[in-house]
Amino acid sequence: MKPTTLITRILAATLILSATTFITAQSVIRRPSTSSSRNRTIASVVREIDAKNIERTIRQLVSFGTRNTLSEQDDPKRGIGAARDWLYTEFLKAAETSGGRMTVEKQSFEQPKANRIPQATIVTNVVATLKGTAPESVDRVYVVSGHYDSMCNSATDAKCDAPGANDDASGTAAVLEMARVMAKYKFEATIVFMAVPGEEQGLLGATH
Repeated sequence: MKPTTLITRILAATLILSATTFITAQSVIRRPSTSSSRNRTIASVVREIDAKNIERTIRQLVSFGTRNTLSEQDDPKRGIGAARDWLYTEFLKAAETSGGRMTVEKQSFEQPKANRIPQATIVTNVVATLKGTAPESVDRVYVVSGHYDSMCNSATDAKCDAPGANDDASGTAAVLEMARVMAKYKFEATIVFMAVPGEEQGLLGATH
């Protein structure tokens, strides 16, 4: 099996599992193995995905009250800044198991005033990069992301509660769980796990 196929199957199986937690790992990988060692890697990764971890992450993100991109940046308990810092810490924990192959950064930029951005604001992606191990493949990059911002009825209302459990705490939780599990494995190509904000204002973080 080609490295491309291996990574694609792992990411696809993981997303399926996180979206439908009632499906067992065995059913996700039911098809017969064709390449024993790499299929064992897929099976191991999928088996380690923990729906309880995903649920805990969703609940934690909801607990910040709102994650509107325009909300508080410096409040440790509420707003986009609290969510950003918590996610950064969790990705760092995942990186500890990678043997130095995973790096984590806050990728910040100033978004000028625009549609749905009434005034300039700092937007911060949380990015965990798991470096590939094969010299010929290290520059081939796969990106898996979820947006961690949320909104209530208005994308510019930074004060209202906007728990955003399914939009998109669930997607962000799946990305974090993939990073946690996959950090300890070696892949020929590089995988980037991203939690991005600004989606509700026009895909700001994702397109940066």
